[in-house]
Formats: sequence, structure tokens, C-alpha cells
Amino acid sequence: TQSTWDWLLKQYGGNSCGDLQHLWTVVQRNIPNLFKGIEVKPCLLHGDLWSGNIGQVGNEPVIFDPGSFFGHNEFEFGIISMFGGLSRDGFDAYFKVLPKQTGFDERKQLYELFHHLNHWNHFGSGYKSGA
Repeated sequence: TQSTWDWLLKQYGGNSCGDLQHLWTVVQRNIPNLFKGIEVKPCLLHGDLWSGNIGQVGNEPVIFDPGSFFGHNEFEFGIISMFGGLSRDGFDAYFKVLPKQTGFDERKQLYELFHHLNHWNHFGSGYKSGA
């Protein structure tokens, strides 16, 4: 995320998107608070799990186009939320296996911010407002 911020600062500085340096300082300072009191056990993630990368063959679910890596299981919810989420049944099934930890909704916003910044960087200003 730091390299994405560096790119945005170089491209836009404080002109078209407010004081990015100040915003990054505020976000960066608060990140440790989002993880207080929880245990993060890295797991294998899809990395790009959203409705466009989920399908079905017959009655079997299929996921494709991964950008896999090991990370916090909640990371997946950043892009899932950015692009419309899952069905209620999908969320319920997930949280039955891995229950939400305290502060999930706030960390989800952080993970979604990563994807908005990444998409702004790669695909242009249409993602600026989300960031």
C-alpha cells in the first residue's frame, strides 16, 4: 500500500485529492489499533475474490482468476465488498467456519481502501471517490 500511496502523491500531490500526505499519515497511524486484541493467522487467499471471479458448474461452485498469497482471511472482504458482496447465504456460510472478530467492519474498510487505491492506480480516476 505504501508504494501505491507514493505513486498517488507523486501524481496528484495535494492538488486534486486534498492533502494525501496528511490522509496517509492518519490512516497509517491508526492501522495498529485495528488489529489490537485479535489473532491474525495467515491463510491462503484467493486474492481477487469478487462476484466476477465466482461461478457455478452444475451445482458446484467454481472460483477462478486468483491472485493467491498468504494473508489475513479478512483481506478477501475488501474486494468482495467493493464489487457487490456475496449472497447472505455466502456470508453466513463463511462466518460459520471463520467467525467475525471484533473490529471486522473497520478492518474491512482498510482492506477495501487498498483495492480502491490499487484500482485508481491501475485503471484511473473512476476509483478516486472510493479511495
